[in-house]
Parts: sequence; C-alpha cells; structure tokens
Amino acid sequence: MHKIRAVIFDLDGLMADSEPLAEWSWNQVLERYGHRLDYETYCSVLGLRVVDSSRVICRRYELPITPAEAMAERDRVFLEAVPSCLQARVGLYPLLDELAARGLPLGVATSGHRRYVTLALETLGITDRFGAVATGDEVAQGKPAPDIYLLAAERLGVPPEHCLALDDAPPGVEAASAAGMVGVAVPNQHTASLEFLGAHRVLNSLDEVREGLDELLPACERDRVVRYVAAGGVVVRKSDGRVLVLRRPSRDEVRLPKGHVDPGETVEAAALREVREESGCDGLLIRADLGAQVVAFDVPVGRRVVRTERYFVMELADVGESPLAGEKQFEPVWLPWDRALAALTFEAEREWVRRARAKSLIEKS
Repeated sequence: MHKIRAVIFDLDGLMADSEPLAEWSWNQVLERYGHRLDYETYCSVLGLRVVDSSRVICRRYELPITPAEAMAERDRVFLEAVPSCLQARVGLYPLLDELAARGLPLGVATSGHRRYVTLALETLGITDRFGAVATGDEVAQGKPAPDIYLLAAERLGVPPEHCLALDDAPPGVEAASAAGMVGVAVPNQHTASLEFLGAHRVLNSLDEVREGLDELLPACERDRVVRYVAAGGVVVRKSDGRVLVLRRPSRDEVRLPKGHVDPGETVEAAALREVREESGCDGLLIRADLGAQVVAFDVPVGRRVVRTERYFVMELADVGESPLAGEKQFEPVWLPWDRALAALTFEAEREWVRRARAKSLIEKS
C-alpha cells in the first residue's frame, strides 16, 4: 500500500446523517402520485447522484413527470429541510480533529450537487476543514465511476494512489477503488447489510476509523513530529468593538490568547478556559466558530511541531479598561480591528482576526 498523504470523505451517509432526510424527501414527491419509496428501490439509489436517482425512481414508479422535474420537486423539499434537520454522524468531529492534528489534507467527493453540498457543509460547520470539494454535478459520470474521487484528488494535488477514501455506500467504495485509492467502507444503518466489494476495510463507525488510523495510515516520523490541538479566541468587547491582543514583552511579540486542548476537553471549553487564564477576562460568550488552521514550525531541538488550531469569536461585556488579573507574562491590550491586525506577530493569528472581522460584517449586514 502506498503512503497515505490525504483523506477524502463522502458526504451523505458518511459525514451527514442525511439518508432519512433524503428518503422523506422522495416520499414527499412520490405520495403526490400514489406511491411510497420501497426498500429495494431505496437501496438501489444509495450513493448515486440525484440526477441518476431521479431516472431510477421515475422508471421504477412510471411517474408522469420527467427525471428533471422529479429532481426539482425533491430538491425543493429537501433543501428547505437541510438547515434545521441535517445532523453530523457520530464521531465526525473527533475524526476531523485527529486527521488535522496529523497534518493530512482533507477533501470531499460527493454525489450531491454543489448547491446542496455548500449548504450541508455550512450546516455542519465544517466548510473550512476541507481543502477541496468535488460534487456530482461537476463530472460526466457519478459513482460507481471514479470521476468524483479523481477530481477531488486532483484538486488536493495528491495522486489517487496516495489517498484514503471513506464512503458509506457500495457505489462509493467501488468508485474509490476504481480511482486507485484505498477505499474504506463505513456503513450506516441503511447500508450495513449491503456488500462492499473491493473495500480495503469495513469499519462500523467513524470512531472506529479514528481509533484505527495508526493501522490505516503508515507511521510517519512519530518521534520527530510533535502534534497537538490548540484552541483560542478572537475576543471582541461589546461596548466599543475593540479586539483583545496580548503583548508578551519577554519574547517581544503580540499574540492572541490560546493554549492546549486537554484530553477529554472540548475545543469550546478549552478556548474559553485559555482565554480566561491568559487574559483574565471573564463572562465570555462564544458567538461564532472560525474553523481550523494547521500551523507547522520547527523548534531548536530538531523537532517539527504541527499544531491544529481552532478559534472562536468571543464577546465580552464592558468591564472597564482593565480585565481581571491574567497570566503575568501577558499585557492585555484592546485595539481597533486594523491596529490589532497590524500589531499581531504571527500571520496565522492575523488570519483568525480577518475571519472574525468577516463574520462580524456578515452578521451586521
């Protein structure tokens, strides 16, 4: 097996628990014509593009509408329900955190069309986790043809044979294998009874994938590379909209508050704790998730540090010019957005401020 350099995810049924919603949406269409989706037909369209599913369903039930019309009706009810009904599959976020900590680029190869995929990733809060997204309406042939997985690998800039692909349905695993990738099946309750021909492994959950990464991925310089997850915040003072930065005279640097995520601690809890401890600010509220960045750098002892950072926009009620006592090595300073950007020492932290400012502008518009 080639060394794995990237991981590519399916979306529906793997990351998103969308199959019940898709089944409900098709039944909303079929009931208008006196039908309900039967189990055999439902299983036959799992993993397919909606355009392909529409052809199968129109033919199976002899509907008096075209596949394009059936797809439009199904999309209307499906997309309306996504923001309030779509949920992540159990284990998704810890798996994404672990892969980011290992420094692996991630992609999406999904049969869904771009409008839905954009909405789904935003609903799940994982848009920023992926370096490339390939959708079903961007390729000539959907799964089980390899086109979608090949496009995702091309956009990541990683040869297919160096990609690990995770999919919940047989057509997806077949597509990944046809692309030359290492295909791992992670079935859900709807696909668990199906046969996964060509799968490198069949694992029962995303938690099992995370726990088995050392076997799925080759050992990669574990002794030389130090990996950990950190969390922090871009704190905005409610009264005047100023941003908190920490001056560190001993190192002649200006930075944002952040620190390690402890074992068993959520990134949100760690971010709040680290901001309180370093700055002394209390009464913080998380207002938005800014996503993740992977920051890598070398240290003098001959090791490389790969740090996965998760940041949040936090709001602080006005507590006067001086917050409560924080760590002695830091001097809290409140600055306007532009001055905060100019003052920060590290580019990765300037990126967090840019993201936070963009969020703030969107919410105000």
